[in-house]
Amino acid sequence: MPLSGLKPYIQFDVILTEGMLRYAQHLSQGRVMPEALSRQWLARRRPSARDIPTELAEALYENRLETYIESLHPQGQAYQSLRKALRQYAEINNSGGWPTIPPGPTLRMGDQGPRVEALTHRLRMTDDLSTIMPTDHTAYDDIVETAVKRFQRRHGLRADGLVGNHTLAELNVSVDKRISQLQLNMERWRWFPDSLGDRYLVVNIPAFELSVVEANTRIDSMRAIVGKKRRQTPIMSDRMTYLEFNPYWNIPRKIARRDILPKVISDPAYLTRQGIRIFDSWDRQALELDPMTIEWEKISTRHFPYRFRQDPSDLNALGQVKFMFPNHHSVYIHDTPGKALFDQQERNFSSGCVRVEKPLALAQYLLSEQGWDRARLEATIAQGQRQAVVLDSPIPVHLVYFTAWVDEDETVNFREDIYERDRRLLIALGKRTSDLVFCSNNAAKDHLLAVCTTPTNRPISTADASGRIDDAPTKLTGEVAGNEMAGI
Repeated sequence: MPLSGLKPYIQFDVILTEGMLRYAQHLSQGRVMPEALSRQWLARRRPSARDIPTELAEALYENRLETYIESLHPQGQAYQSLRKALRQYAEINNSGGWPTIPPGPTLRMGDQGPRVEALTHRLRMTDDLSTIMPTDHTAYDDIVETAVKRFQRRHGLRADGLVGNHTLAELNVSVDKRISQLQLNMERWRWFPDSLGDRYLVVNIPAFELSVVEANTRIDSMRAIVGKKRRQTPIMSDRMTYLEFNPYWNIPRKIARRDILPKVISDPAYLTRQGIRIFDSWDRQALELDPMTIEWEKISTRHFPYRFRQDPSDLNALGQVKFMFPNHHSVYIHDTPGKALFDQQERNFSSGCVRVEKPLALAQYLLSEQGWDRARLEATIAQGQRQAVVLDSPIPVHLVYFTAWVDEDETVNFREDIYERDRRLLIALGKRTSDLVFCSNNAAKDHLLAVCTTPTNRPISTADASGRIDDAPTKLTGEVAGNEMAGI
């Protein structure tokens, strides 16, 4: 065959090779760089030392392409469980999805009728309700109520067994959106190392929860309060090195200017009542000032020279103990006097730091190997004096953002996108696939390549573990906006 006759085959080989290399890179490192997506990405990254072109060539030569592609996926259990969940939800989608439950009054125990029948069908689709239940079950009995509570718990709702507006809205989220949510969180795991450590603390921000993990097993968890939308808790990895009992709170400048100064202007006695002292600068030798001698209404938020410090007390915003992993953002974990906020389902109330529900339990866990028991902790706190205790074995801390995950018992969980980071990631992925016009799904099988082309025959997208194109173009628009973060 003349060379000109080989040209289409050569072009196809180039296209296929380029697409395969891109697909391999996407599986290994993700399609989006998290650092480009958010200034608040300060976490560890998955190593990028693999020589993908050489490895791919060797895999093709040795006829082990499928095994090689499998090795590119993150190997951690969290990612692999999401892959399994994705296949399950893809099967639901392929079978037509789940029904929409019509609007109406709150459904509760004793109700009957078509809406209850639709509810039971919906719950059965995601295994919240046993599949052995009769398909024509129309009574809202204790079995249905238990299934509703299970659904509510895994969606971060109050598990009251009532199908009100919030629960109904979550039930009616389409399977397509849930698939997208699973895919977005798989993308996030491609950014992280396969292992976060043998022993670590992890705060999942959308779950409002801190977990203690040893040997890939969660041994304890507690409710947490995270940053509000305009003062978001960043994504970060660091090492906790010490604890501080009866801490002072050196109030960050932004909080002092924006939150506390307006209160002082309207009530000059506010600082004294809250046990907050004022110094003329942030220097070590700064002089303490009498707040009643300052003309607060003349103080500018743009030129604020003072330092506020709250003394240890029952009013101290940091509570009785703080857990320090020193970083440039002044973010840490701490106690709080505002215990009632832990009863809220959505707990994004802080200025960026993480407040925990059981600080003494966490402190005892961290210091138990150093001879600390509960009695010693309580005696130290009762003294009312600041005391720092260095950890003999610093522990990794990971602040992460996952809106979908799978528990150890294979329960699939979803949470609200409280910082709109799912939306931003979807936009970023959509921009990379906005010129998609054709895709040959015949080439996609399980996790193998789908060759997608534009009119210029340039491959631009790939298939994920389900065989679907891993993120369809989105019509969402917007920019990633920077968010201020300071203090607690």
